Amino acid sequence: MEPVLFILAFAGVSALLVRLGRAVFVLLHRSGQAWLAGETAKRRHEHGDITGLSEAAARERSARLARRIAALELALWLALLVVPPFTPWTREIYAACAVLWLLIRVRVQHGTLVDLRRPGP
Repeated sequence: MEPVLFILAFAGVSALLVRLGRAVFVLLHRSGQAWLAGETAKRRHEHGDITGLSEAAARERSARLARRIAALELALWLALLVVPPFTPWTREIYAACAVLWLLIRVRVQHGTLVDLRRPGP
């Protein structure tokens, strides 16, 4: 039973590292989007584009919210990776994280779910 638990724990740590890496890149991407949206809103304000300013401000709020969500996701994966060694059930928690390999990444795009296994239109 011990070797199986060790293998599952290794798979769980690997799954957490993959999710953590993806979360870092998503956070970087969302931060870039928020910066670009903020710059666009600032430029439209400077140029006096009232019509485009409200749209740019809405995009900026949306990008900042997406950045916060990405930061929370990163914090979750980091906590799942760092906290278990301080508990008496380290191997069991990491072994349970091996299930992450089976979960499908699904994202919400404009209010609809998008399955990442299928190519989009």
